[in-house]
Amino acid sequence: MQPHFFYGTLCHPPLLEAVIGRVPQLVPARLEGFAPHEACREGQGLGFPILIATPDAVTRGVIADLTEAEAERIAWYEDGYDADFRELETGSGPREAKLWLPKAGRWDVGDAWTLGDWAPKWAALKTEAARLFIAEAQAVGPDAANARYHAILVRAASTLRARATPMAQHLRRDLHEGDIKIDAQQTAYAKFFAVEDYKLEHRLFAGGMSAKLDRAAFVSGDASVVLPYDPVRDRVMLIEQIRTGPLARGEPNPWMIEAIAGRVDPGETPEEAALREAGEEAGITIARLIEAPRYYPSPGAKSEFVYSYIGITDLPDEAAQLGGKADEHEDIRAHLVPFERLMTLVATGEAGNAPLVVLALWLAGQRAALQRMAGVA
Repeated sequence: MQPHFFYGTLCHPPLLEAVIGRVPQLVPARLEGFAPHEACREGQGLGFPILIATPDAVTRGVIADLTEAEAERIAWYEDGYDADFRELETGSGPREAKLWLPKAGRWDVGDAWTLGDWAPKWAALKTEAARLFIAEAQAVGPDAANARYHAILVRAASTLRARATPMAQHLRRDLHEGDIKIDAQQTAYAKFFAVEDYKLEHRLFAGGMSAKLDRAAFVSGDASVVLPYDPVRDRVMLIEQIRTGPLARGEPNPWMIEAIAGRVDPGETPEEAALREAGEEAGITIARLIEAPRYYPSPGAKSEFVYSYIGITDLPDEAAQLGGKADEHEDIRAHLVPFERLMTLVATGEAGNAPLVVLALWLAGQRAALQRMAGVA
């Protein structure tokens, strides 16, 4: 058995179980001369700690004895850290154990970190992500899984939202145990997105079970879409950018007219994502979000789920500008469009993407009420 000292998120038993498959005996221990701080990048906390050499500080954690296979999984999970052996103090005296220290310069140092502060925001997300990470590491290798760890976090957050707020069920069939049987699940591709192959059976409406079916799913995270609307000027902001999907289909001109949109990042809500994307893609501030339909844009093949909003804002002539994040290679142009022209774009097909069409039609139904609220109708 190999003794390991855990001082951060792996002190949370459900997360440790997600990584190694069990909760071993955990012996309280302490490390002298180090203090845990949150790892940060570009001023944003990443939801896990790093140890910083600090005179007179004490880091409290636990020692666990792991098998060789369990230790290997910990090494997969601790990418970005270097292993070291240190003497620790326990209730029964000093003991040496392996611990993981951050590689120099890998992350910025944030505020002091405690498990109690971390758990309410991150515990469920990081535990679900650990389960997905280990499954993916076994399928495509730990290096490939670590390269897409952020995408795994995005997927984990999407899974938790799906469980917390499932779609309404009034017309649809009731779901009972055994209605869906997954015989095999494999990851066929995993980079920014993932493709998973399934062999499954499902309950038939006429009774009995289907034959074994081969199905595939394109796995991505949830997205937020916001259509900025100025009820006083009665106009919207649209953005234009090149899109790979139409390019791959053979569309002669793959520049698309869209609403502002982006993935919901781990640790943020769909509403926060909508407000953030408005600033990043168009440089505008949304005063109020009006919730619009939530939906799967292509449920036959994609896991993506869309949260959509009308964003009440001020759109003077100078609001239209170039935007996008340079580090994400976004090249975006904004357009200010009167409401009536928006509906013409929908009718002619130039607004040829589902999120914008949904929001345009939704705005058409809400427009009069929004203008009354603004005192212009």
